[in-house]
Amino acid sequence: MSTKRLAMILALVALAFSSTSCTLAKPLVCAVTTPAYLLGNSGGCGCDPRGAACGLLLVAAVGAAGGLVTGIISDINWIAGEADDPTRNIGDPFATNTSEGFF
Repeated sequence: MSTKRLAMILALVALAFSSTSCTLAKPLVCAVTTPAYLLGNSGGCGCDPRGAACGLLLVAAVGAAGGLVTGIISDINWIAGEADDPTRNIGDPFATNTSEGFF
């Protein structure tokens, strides 16, 4: 990977984490929090580690997709004046800033 491309990726990640915009930050946060929440609440599966790793990647993708959709809705709610805090429920991929959390 070229240095220029790596610098661009790092700049985008820094922008996403420093922004109060749910559209940018929430998919990244939810990609981490969704698998962490499921791991914390599971009793273990006793399955093949490769299958568990694939499952965690799938859950991270679902968390990121849910975070993107609800992040856009949360930003629209904040712009419309329906929510006081644009980042409320930022770690929950299935909740907006005007709804109750799923997790």
